[in-house]
Amino acid sequence: MNKEQLITLTKEFIHEATHYNMDYLDRIYSKDLTIVMVDENDQVNTMDKDQTLGYFQERLESGAPPLSEESDFLYAGGDDKLAMVLVSRTMQFNARLEKMLFTLFWQKTDIGWQVVKESSSITPA
Repeated sequence: MNKEQLITLTKEFIHEATHYNMDYLDRIYSKDLTIVMVDENDQVNTMDKDQTLGYFQERLESGAPPLSEESDFLYAGGDDKLAMVLVSRTMQFNARLEKMLFTLFWQKTDIGWQVVKESSSITPA
């Protein structure tokens, strides 16, 4: 997958995730998903697929407004099996404005491209 295709795929992912499209998220997240989040105090939290879907479902059911889609793509590269995207985002999260650096690992599977790993570094904006 070339850089432009990878950025397009990731923009679609961001849009669908920020609008809590649960069918899309269930399909795009691998069953082996691991998300690792590190805050400004170096505290680490992790979530698997079920926990991640639960988080988005809770936001959907609570009527939470969509998250910001503001994104600055810093890197996108890979091959026909595995790809990585680094994207900087600023959004209202955890009751404050935060700057988040995401690293997404995409893997080509028998059902298409899926997010298999994600990390984020979170600091107040």
